Amino acid sequence: MENCFYETSWLVHSIPKLTASFAALLTPPSTHEQVRHRYQLSTHADTFRDTLSHARPHYEYEEEKEKLGVLRQCKWTRLGGDASETAQADYAGRKRKRADSVMDGSLDQGILISLVYEKTTYRFVLYTTNINAAKRSRSLPWAQSCSRSQKPTAVLLSKSSPSVLRSLTNYLYDTFAVDNIHPLQLPSTFIQGTLQRYLSSIYSSLETASNSQQGRVQDTFINVISTVKVHIAFSAPVAPHLKSLEVAIAPYAVLKAMPENGNSGKDYFMGAISSYIHANTGLILPVADEEEGSDDGRHAIEADSPKPEPPMKISRISNAAYAISCDHRLKFVLRAVDAVHGSDSPEENCVRRANQEVLDAVVEEAARQAADDG
Repeated sequence: MENCFYETSWLVHSIPKLTASFAALLTPPSTHEQVRHRYQLSTHADTFRDTLSHARPHYEYEEEKEKLGVLRQCKWTRLGGDASETAQADYAGRKRKRADSVMDGSLDQGILISLVYEKTTYRFVLYTTNINAAKRSRSLPWAQSCSRSQKPTAVLLSKSSPSVLRSLTNYLYDTFAVDNIHPLQLPSTFIQGTLQRYLSSIYSSLETASNSQQGRVQDTFINVISTVKVHIAFSAPVAPHLKSLEVAIAPYAVLKAMPENGNSGKDYFMGAISSYIHANTGLILPVADEEEGSDDGRHAIEADSPKPEPPMKISRISNAAYAISCDHRLKFVLRAVDAVHGSDSPEENCVRRANQEVLDAVVEEAARQAADDG
């Protein structure tokens, strides 16, 4: 995963249907098409920049200008190529090899959009997994079972003001005929599943790299993950004066809940943590069963009326490596990548690999929801 994804609290939006022109924009060009593709991206950047000043109310533009300063640069770059160099400029103070900012770029299809103002920088990422990689999609270690009729889906990651985000979505609507770009609400079962498998992936990778030197594995694991924080949201009828509660799980407790050899097996991490917290505090966490969210179970509960909101649910999970929430927020932390030593290439860095899998799983979830919505 490239550096441009890190150190930003993203809002995640679903682009449920890819038109032919939009899919062509996201698809990596062949070698002889790269010059033409860069020209297309440059043209889109210039056109979008014009819309920011002309295609919205004047008062909105003036307010934005007063707050942010003059827009100095609008740039559209491809992930895995020019976007890597853009990320390197953003992290100029960090000594990092260029190869370390890319992971499996041949399978990444996306565009980084950067708006550099005098006082701040806004970013967007248009991202999908390989459009023709159905086989890869099914092999994702924590991707939930997907409908056979799923169509290619993309996500839009945004870090900007609402008005600039609206300008970009309108530009995508008008230019590529995509529609219904909307916030991707992630189920509680999904964000719990990412944590379960993220921890297992990191732990098992560290064991392999450290030749099972238990002390070294545990020390590195704690440096990468540190404290796990679980945010619980309550509905009004249950707790009128208590909207939320955060439970911090100390690193040693996280290690204690890890199944042997880092494999999930029959031991479900959230279940183990729930039992631990219940035994020590009496609080029962609303964790999901390991089987919950399976394809059969998901379609069995489908109904014409919306499912009622649970009285309490895990709405946000965070640790030193990443944070994810039900209200379409996602963040990856670069420091956790640096905590894994001795891996110069991105394929060898288990944190980058696990982060990539989380992002790909989010795209899979967007595709699942799009298929369910018809």
